[in-house]
Amino acid sequence: MATISPFRGIRYDPARVGDLSRVVAPPYDVIPPELHRRLLERHPRNIVHIDFGPTRADDTPGRDRYSRAAAHLRAWQDEGTLVRDPRPALYLYEQEFSLDPPADPAGPRPPTADPRRFPPPIVRRGFLAALRLSPFGAGVVFPHERTLSAPKLDRLALLRATETDTSPVFALYSDPADTATTALRAAADRPPDMVATDDAGVVHRCWRIDDAGAVGAAVRDLDARRLFIADGHHRYETTLGWRDELRARTGGRPDAAPEFILAFLCNMDAPGLVILPTHRGLHGVEGFTEAALLSRLRAVLPVATHPGGPLDAARAVAGAAGGGKALAWTAGGGRYHVVEFPAVEAFGAEHLACDPPELRTLDVVLLHDYVFQELLGIAPEDVTRGRYVRYYKEAGRAAADLAAGELQAAFFLNPVGVEEFRRVSLSGHVLPQKTTFFHPKVFTGFVLLSARPDEAVPG
Repeated sequence: MATISPFRGIRYDPARVGDLSRVVAPPYDVIPPELHRRLLERHPRNIVHIDFGPTRADDTPGRDRYSRAAAHLRAWQDEGTLVRDPRPALYLYEQEFSLDPPADPAGPRPPTADPRRFPPPIVRRGFLAALRLSPFGAGVVFPHERTLSAPKLDRLALLRATETDTSPVFALYSDPADTATTALRAAADRPPDMVATDDAGVVHRCWRIDDAGAVGAAVRDLDARRLFIADGHHRYETTLGWRDELRARTGGRPDAAPEFILAFLCNMDAPGLVILPTHRGLHGVEGFTEAALLSRLRAVLPVATHPGGPLDAARAVAGAAGGGKALAWTAGGGRYHVVEFPAVEAFGAEHLACDPPELRTLDVVLLHDYVFQELLGIAPEDVTRGRYVRYYKEAGRAAADLAAGELQAAFFLNPVGVEEFRRVSLSGHVLPQKTTFFHPKVFTGFVLLSARPDEAVPG
């Protein structure tokens, strides 16, 4: 099963950079342009200058953002901004967040705060480790989504230039006893070594754990676990290919650094794991009308129409399904529609027979393969190419685009469940594009892992 190792992490020296919140960042693939600009300006040593540097009009092969990333990494290490830990360790990582922040997130929380206005924070825990790479299909690491070539080429160019894992993949495992994290928490009997707050208000804390007993307990426990990639499929596949590319130089040494990848490992059976939905917006579909879609849906499924707007639809879908599945949608006009799938397995067998049984009952498959493909005639290939469908993490943004006339309709979903995620991953099938959004994201820049072929893990 999964083989993990402690490692000598590369970290920012707070004495040089001050508040770590100014130099860390979310994963590159969830950074929109405006946040990217702010991160680049926030601090000259922000990790995005390495992990997701800007392009320039005069870039040429060998003189581009990847070569600049490598130069930044060398310079920051030479000047002591980034320092290597003296001993191998695992890194206990805790995130504290709320899904429903108070009206004034900056305001103090009264000691006797009304829990309806100030809901208790959620805490998710895991740890950073060096994970031995294993190909998909070997029964150790399971993917849940397809990858695209362009992001993999981008990450490969960065990895070749820097020979460093700058951002961890996020992987889940199952352990009802929570053995590994419990052992590491017992050894974290001091204030955290790193603390930072992201732009969403999530507080990130990290402890360097080199206690032999705690580290050994975690390593032994993960040896019995299978891993499920939550975030970082492109990074994982890229690093796997790069490992194979370098085996001519490393001789395939089992302790060679390229045999490993930086990973955040989280127990899916522990509290704090949150999967958020990704909503959909429809645009540019020729001949689309609200009335026509409503008629086709009502011919097969129960549909209830209610007064209200997109945000009402997003709230309504969460409690609409009962024992089955549901989705909500609106084309504006002060009304929205809730579509229920009361006998979802029978419905899937009849209408989605071309899909694997493990996928037929997922909300996103019901939307894409039945509503979009069967009723509206939208080909999956067009969706993959970015036509007709936009994706929204926030219902409010979909509402704004609908109001501005940029969308023909907005569709709101419930998130995929943890058990659904596990079932699909184990089946060998993959989920549709942008099905899962694990919240919150794990920082890029808290801890880095050297992947130089002349180095070894643990180091």
